[in-house]
Amino acid sequence: MLEPPSQELLHRLTKLQLCTTADVRRCRRRVRRLARGIPAFDSVWIDALVQAQKITPFQARVLESGHPEHLAVGPYLLISELGHSSNSQTYVARVPQSTEQCALKVTTPQSEPAQQLQKHFQSLLQRLQGLHHPSLVLPRVVKQLPRQFVIISHYLPSVAASELLIRRGRFPVPVILAIGAQLLDALVTLEQRHVIHGDIRPWNVRLTAKGNAALVDPGLAPILSPELTIHAALPPRCYDGIAPELIGTGRHPDTQSDLYALGCLLWELLAGRPPFTTGDPLAKLACHQTKPVPDIRSWAPETPAALAEALIRFTSADPQQRPADMKTARKLWPGTNSRNVLSKFHASFQHQTSRIEPGSKSEKPGRLPLIAALIFVLSGLSFTLLDEGARNQLLEITAKVSFKQADQSPSISPGIQPAQSEPEKIVHTLIPAPDEQGIIRLAADTVYESTSITTVGPLTIKGDPAHPAIIEIEEDSFHVVAEQLTVENVIFINRSRSQQSEAQNTNALLNVTAQNVKINSSYFAQLDSQEQTVSNQMRSGLFWKPLDPQQRNGTSLTFQSTFFAVPGHAVHLFQTPQKLSVANCLNLTSRSMLYLEHPPEIDQQFNLNLQHLTMRETGPLLLLNWADQLQIPGSIQIEARDCVFGLNRSALIQVQGSKPPKNWLSSVGLAGEGSVASSEIPIAAWQESPGQPLEELDTDNMMIEGLSTGVFEYAADPSLHPADSLITKAQVPRKSSQPPGIQPKLFPDFLSSLKTLEK
Repeated sequence: MLEPPSQELLHRLTKLQLCTTADVRRCRRRVRRLARGIPAFDSVWIDALVQAQKITPFQARVLESGHPEHLAVGPYLLISELGHSSNSQTYVARVPQSTEQCALKVTTPQSEPAQQLQKHFQSLLQRLQGLHHPSLVLPRVVKQLPRQFVIISHYLPSVAASELLIRRGRFPVPVILAIGAQLLDALVTLEQRHVIHGDIRPWNVRLTAKGNAALVDPGLAPILSPELTIHAALPPRCYDGIAPELIGTGRHPDTQSDLYALGCLLWELLAGRPPFTTGDPLAKLACHQTKPVPDIRSWAPETPAALAEALIRFTSADPQQRPADMKTARKLWPGTNSRNVLSKFHASFQHQTSRIEPGSKSEKPGRLPLIAALIFVLSGLSFTLLDEGARNQLLEITAKVSFKQADQSPSISPGIQPAQSEPEKIVHTLIPAPDEQGIIRLAADTVYESTSITTVGPLTIKGDPAHPAIIEIEEDSFHVVAEQLTVENVIFINRSRSQQSEAQNTNALLNVTAQNVKINSSYFAQLDSQEQTVSNQMRSGLFWKPLDPQQRNGTSLTFQSTFFAVPGHAVHLFQTPQKLSVANCLNLTSRSMLYLEHPPEIDQQFNLNLQHLTMRETGPLLLLNWADQLQIPGSIQIEARDCVFGLNRSALIQVQGSKPPKNWLSSVGLAGEGSVASSEIPIAAWQESPGQPLEELDTDNMMIEGLSTGVFEYAADPSLHPADSLITKAQVPRKSSQPPGIQPKLFPDFLSSLKTLEK
């Protein structure tokens, strides 16, 4: 016998008009399936109603909380939560006696008396009356409760820019140009109504499927928080974009402070991080007061000069140097109001794979042309390493091999120059969707199209161990956003076709936003497809940033039996993880093995565990970007067992930018048992700017033990065969008869997968 829902639950559902008794009866079959022999408690009936889409998950949580009355705010019924802050909550609500939805904000004022605030709200509503703009979500009704205010706005189905920033990373330049143009148009309209927005933040900018970038809650912040106050409970991100003239002066927001906030917002979307990244609110405010916002081109070098100059004007510390009004600022902005660009950008988050072009199914290719392949011969290196921001010439590929038969084993001499031929167009396969376990299975010896994947929970991308799959990256990176990413037996490759240009862009083959990353038996390479041609994309192997930057504990990256052959960094870390492990990996010619955009924070310890790593003709093991000379970083502990460090004019640990404090290396430890390095390699060095010589740092206070230096020999000249980088002789003291460095037999046969493929 199935227990019916309690009378109390039925009363709540009908009183709030969530559903009818008939809706509840129709859920009996679902309840029986969910209960499976246990008593049908009210919670089971609520779960069944959620499955039947009669109530939302948010409404179910409130019903089970014991305070169902919270679902009703006056005549409005709450449907879901949009967001919250320290003194306000925003919901999607249903308009009384209608199916129309609205945005409902409940806020608790902290400043003026309620009557005075009500006058300010009425004045704002009068100024906004009759105004309609596609880039503005305006308050329409303000109701006063005993201790709170309820603000009703039009509900706009959209996603916040802050959420897209977490899911994607920094935005492309055309998207920023379109967003800036639309927001400036909206601010010009507000200025004509004598309204200051006062709270231009990433979470207050929303993107719609139709390609509109909309500002929400204009005019509310100057009423609710007319003066800047500092609260320890607020997260540091709330102090991004605060104009210097508002800090400690008691001034109210105005056009110039809105322009400063807009400039900081667009800067953050371009760079993928705010202008000042300190976690201390007071320190962040001090940075806005004492430091200029950096030129965006130092973080996003592809930014056009006109866009960079406009941001410099908007974020000037002196309000007099900013545009006098929004109309002037709009004239300075180089972008146009392009809804098409933003519509496509928004759509890219809705699909895990690219859409099939019409007519593609009718194509019947016979044999796919070869994947360019090809063997690196590095005897004549002209590779300038470690000059951040300068041109780094890609390693010359003096031998190119076409694998026309699967059983052929190429043998190429350095002097051979094969005849050039125009590569045929590869027909790529779309990456399949993950299964119920979150696993994407890639077919053996198949070329897949690079795309963007965003998923909830862990994601695994798995190829065939004997014949790894190939993901070819053309223009943009292969983007993945997931809680945890695991990649096994996959080749990430870029074949450059573009000529050398004045501007050189840095991009990664795989761009990951996740808390944890595991890469196993994979391959990262950028190869030139034209002789004596250098790409304008100096690719790195993997770019990583955490899904939740505030949760540093538990973040980790693991690499095993993985090959890097890229001109950029093998691994580019936007934020320092708690732990990074490398086992049996080979790195050829990369600018660095690990590049840290920021040193570990003062309360953080970075643990780097290395086993059987071989670095050959590369930059440093660890390259740190040091932007603040007074910065006090956390500690770095490196444990390297049986590794080979054959670096090219580099230090093992290298700093670029500002010179670190003298005592910094006392917080760095290196245990190198069984590892060998070339005798000429310094342990630690600093380079101020591109082209400057290395200055060796004093390592007297650094804990170093076990690392041997001397001469060692490889099996053959550098190539894409891991076996050629096996150590055959080492004139260094060792406890084991086994050679240090990689174990080639544990690598998959990558080159066989790069041979001629058949669909």
